Amino acid sequence: MDQHMLKKGVQMTADFDNVEYQQYVLSLGTAFDEFNAEDMKKILAFVKFIDLNENYAKNDQLNEYKNLLNQRVQPSKDQTDELALLLPVFDAPTTAGNEAPDSAKALENATDISLTAASNGYDNIAARDYAYEWWDGRNPVYSTYYAEKAGCDVTDKKCWTKWNDCANFVSQSLRAGGMNFQYGAHYTSNESWHFGPLVPSYTWGGAHKFYLHWRGRAGVAPSVTDLQTGDAVSADFTGDGDIDHTALITKNTGNYNNNKYLTQHTDDKKELTTLQDWYGGGFVVYGYEIDKADN
Repeated sequence: MDQHMLKKGVQMTADFDNVEYQQYVLSLGTAFDEFNAEDMKKILAFVKFIDLNENYAKNDQLNEYKNLLNQRVQPSKDQTDELALLLPVFDAPTTAGNEAPDSAKALENATDISLTAASNGYDNIAARDYAYEWWDGRNPVYSTYYAEKAGCDVTDKKCWTKWNDCANFVSQSLRAGGMNFQYGAHYTSNESWHFGPLVPSYTWGGAHKFYLHWRGRAGVAPSVTDLQTGDAVSADFTGDGDIDHTALITKNTGNYNNNKYLTQHTDDKKELTTLQDWYGGGFVVYGYEIDKADN
């Protein structure tokens, strides 16, 4: 992992309590293209350990809120919003994998078979093309807010490691594909999905809240077979009910896990991994058919 940090220009000390270090380790959860199979097993074990360690910190916060409620102290609005972010998801429908038999392995250059029009106005090819344009960059229109919040300059690539950008990137792509902003009672509510006018909604840039919004707006696809180019997917690395990552399917060559090619931020990749990597890593997967979402 030290060599990976040098290659990426990441300079930080291993500190389990450091949020930036936690974010860096968790970003390796989808680095299937950067490590051999044996090393990736070790990486995933470490990622899941860090995820568990992060959960301990969340549990401490939850216990603080529990004590407040036991004392009949009314939490503030900010505390209520934070509490909503800390609560895990259980007993929710997931997207079942569909592993290809050896006789049906996808070809690397197979043709994308996805649809190009949807009744709700979603243009999945426009979403894909946006992802292609920005997969290895940061659109300042949508990323300056997060950079300034992290105290750095969005034009500096070193700044990009200061926040997890996976959900922000996928949200931008869905917006480019024609998905309309939605405004709930508050920018922290699950019903909201928007960027601006003052701040982005929690569902725009947070992987867990992104899931909570789109599982309601589009529903969770029952099977990988139902997913196509332009659909979004979420991953729970450890099955703890806390969503860790979000990506966009930008190439679909068939009905199996290894036909669904992913483009993502944090770590930035364009179609170097597929959903087969996610299922093979033991992730719990949630996929959303965006062409069927409320718009």
